[in-house]
Amino acid sequence: MARAQKDTRPIADQATSEAACTYAALILYEDNQEIVASKLAQVIKAANIRVEPIWTKVFEKALKGKRVGDLLHGNAGNGPATQAAAQTSAPATQQAKAPEPAKEVKKAEEPEEDVDMGGLFD
Repeated sequence: MARAQKDTRPIADQATSEAACTYAALILYEDNQEIVASKLAQVIKAANIRVEPIWTKVFEKALKGKRVGDLLHGNAGNGPATQAAAQTSAPATQQAKAPEPAKEVKKAEEPEEDVDMGGLFD
């Protein structure tokens, strides 16, 4: 039986691991594939980078149920749930009273002090 060869590459640091997972997720998104830890790991391995397995799981969990295209184009907050919440909260905000204007408090005027600036403005 052939033994599996041990991976001797050094494990990437945090920034490199995050970047590798990000790029792997983008590659999977562009290829219209589901973003799961196993596929992220395959792409990262093909790039000859070694990351802790936790990173692929974190990215899978973070992107689960999210539309990556919306995240890329800045439309993440414009989903149906956000629109529905805005519609239901709109009547409540219309019913709220306008805040009363703050009353101005007059302070007693203090006389200006003559401060010697050491001839700076002479």
